[in-house]
Amino acid sequence: MPEDNFDRLIELINASEDILLLPHIYADGDALGSCGALSAFLGGMGKRTTVLIQEPVESKLAFLPRVSGVSFTLFGEADPAGKRENGDEDGKVNDAVIPDRFDLAIAVDSSTPDRLGGRLRLYEKAKEKARIDHHAAGTDFAPLTLLDPAWSATAEGVYLLLNRMGFDRGDDTPEWITPELSRAVAACIYTALVTDTGCFAFSNVTAQTHYIASRARALSGNMSYVYHHVFEVKSMAYARLMKAVYEKIEFPAEGIAALVLTKEDFEAAGAGDEDAEGIANVLRSIEGIHVGIFIKPDKVPGKYRVSMRSDEFCDVAKIASAFGGGGHVCASGCGFAARNPEELSKAKAALIDAARELIEGSARSDGAAGSV
Repeated sequence: MPEDNFDRLIELINASEDILLLPHIYADGDALGSCGALSAFLGGMGKRTTVLIQEPVESKLAFLPRVSGVSFTLFGEADPAGKRENGDEDGKVNDAVIPDRFDLAIAVDSSTPDRLGGRLRLYEKAKEKARIDHHAAGTDFAPLTLLDPAWSATAEGVYLLLNRMGFDRGDDTPEWITPELSRAVAACIYTALVTDTGCFAFSNVTAQTHYIASRARALSGNMSYVYHHVFEVKSMAYARLMKAVYEKIEFPAEGIAALVLTKEDFEAAGAGDEDAEGIANVLRSIEGIHVGIFIKPDKVPGKYRVSMRSDEFCDVAKIASAFGGGGHVCASGCGFAARNPEELSKAKAALIDAARELIEGSARSDGAAGSV
């Protein structure tokens, strides 16, 4: 990434009044935290920002709007007054509520344009477009991109950007960046780092990650509640769903664990999509497993979502990319359509075959490296 990309994005921000921030679909803590930090900071500058999300904020991250002071606008939903917040019945943007064309749109934590879902048309209509991300896999679909695969989370890039704009500069911090504003921005950044690093346990964590986390903690105060909400609190539905998980885990090949949960499994447990959070990590945690493949139904009938986890032995982003998805070396995802059990079985088999080839290829590479 060219170093002057930071300066170019700052120029675009300074020249813009209405700014659209777009986290990826099924936004996680990094996507939402990064958007919250950006929106809080840019709002402090006097910019009008809109964080437009595709799905409601998960209950475990419901504290983010409160700590950031930022509203996360749900795409196409009705507000309490009964008016469409950002779209009419056919999905057209309502000019009376949010701009039909933004001065600047920033895709946040999104590796490909399809990760913006139905909001892609708003991104494309913006006068200027940019992207902030840390996913090595994907496409460079923005005219201007801040991206470093070495960042443990997109929030690292957000911190570096805002730091250049005056945030957390000690005695050189501008007066308009109040302690209250600093706390809000820092809380969002810390939350993003905690969620995308498995509370600093994943291999993507670097010395810079810890440095930024320490600065965020110093500015935000006690953030222990983030771990509690994100990793500890589990619903009763989750507990019931886990019974099906342990009954249905398969080991189709050496080093591979696979799991398919159906709509019926979720209904029997009274569980929703967010109750499945963390199940992919259960597969990875099993001794001797290099690749875990978790398949669950999408909200769209006939479609399925895949979450893959691996140890450092295998790069599951390669599998995800081959199936139209993306992500990280040890955590990636994709999706596919299956109209019946036979098509679902074929898709699962294809993913397992890809994982088997990946493991075998990694073993060959390790053997070759060891023989040198």
